[in-house]
Amino acid sequence: MLKAAVGVLIEHGLSKTTTLEVQKQAAVSRGALLHHFPTHADLLSKTVNELVTLNEQAVWTEAAKLEHLTDPIAKPIWILANAYAHPSFGAELELWVASRSDPTLRKALRAAEKDAVEDHDRVLAKLFGELPDQPGGQKVIFLTIEFVRGLAVSTLLRNDPRLRNRLIEDWIETVKNLLKSETK
Repeated sequence: MLKAAVGVLIEHGLSKTTTLEVQKQAAVSRGALLHHFPTHADLLSKTVNELVTLNEQAVWTEAAKLEHLTDPIAKPIWILANAYAHPSFGAELELWVASRSDPTLRKALRAAEKDAVEDHDRVLAKLFGELPDQPGGQKVIFLTIEFVRGLAVSTLLRNDPRLRNRLIEDWIETVKNLLKSETK
């Protein structure tokens, strides 16, 4: 059922991820679905764990594609920017946005995201290597995550690969300047 819910969410978006559609895709009875997921918010919040797994896979897929990059700042930024372009990240961001006006979903998502913090931190530590221990390193990682989230959202409406790539390159330059200023 959960895989069906994630599939519908990624493929068709939040508005079509109804309990009836998930029930249909999972080929289960209404009672079985409601037994495991009594509310729509319960169903959606449980998709976060699956999305976290898919998102981590997206990071390592992009890391493999970019293993030729050697710049320790540019490489993790490009990996994250490209991973955030995967459909699973878009689905997770869609849930975040929907939670703005749905307090039940917001509460459930906060709990699910809190459970995913360890995985998130582990992935970032592996990607950024020694950077967190450098002056300004934690700031750079936090701001990079916010940058790639915003980039992922803006790319939905403005699909201009040249602009996207220029923004990523500008961000990398900004990060390098920020790190230089932090060590002075």
